[in-house]
Amino acid sequence: MNMPPYDSERNRDHIVQSLRDLGFKVTPQREEIVDILAHDRSHPGAMAIYRQARKKNPKISLSTVYLTLSLLKELQLIKELEFDERENRYDANIANHVNLVCAGCGRIEDFVETLHISAEKIAEQTGFRTHDTRLEYYGYCRNCAAKHH
Repeated sequence: MNMPPYDSERNRDHIVQSLRDLGFKVTPQREEIVDILAHDRSHPGAMAIYRQARKKNPKISLSTVYLTLSLLKELQLIKELEFDERENRYDANIANHVNLVCAGCGRIEDFVETLHISAEKIAEQTGFRTHDTRLEYYGYCRNCAAKHH
C-alpha cells in the first residue's frame, strides 16, 4: 500500500508554522534553509544547503545553517541522517520511508511505501517503545549500476 506523495510546499509551510507556533523567529535565513530542505529531495548536507542559500542570501553564515539544522532536528521537524564516512544529510520528509543510498555517487532517494512492521506492533509484541525509525537500503542507483555491472 502506497503512502500519499510528499508535498514540498505543504511541508515547508508546516515547518515554518511550527517554528512560529513554538515561539521561534522565522528569519529570512531560517526561511531560506527550510525552503531548501523542503524542496531539495536529494537529502542535502549542510555544505550543500549553505551553498544553495548563499545564492539568494549572500550574507548567510555556515554557523546559521548548522544552528538552524540543529534546531529543526531538535524540534523533530527534520531528520538527520548520520553516516560514518560521509557528511551527514538532512531530510524534511519525517514520515516513515526507506532511504535508498547509492554507494557509487552518494545520492539518497526516498522509497515511500507503508512499512510492514509498525511501531505499535513492535511495542505490542516486545514491549519495546520506538521513538524513531531509519530504514536504508544500500546499493547502486540506476546510473551507477550501469557502471558497476
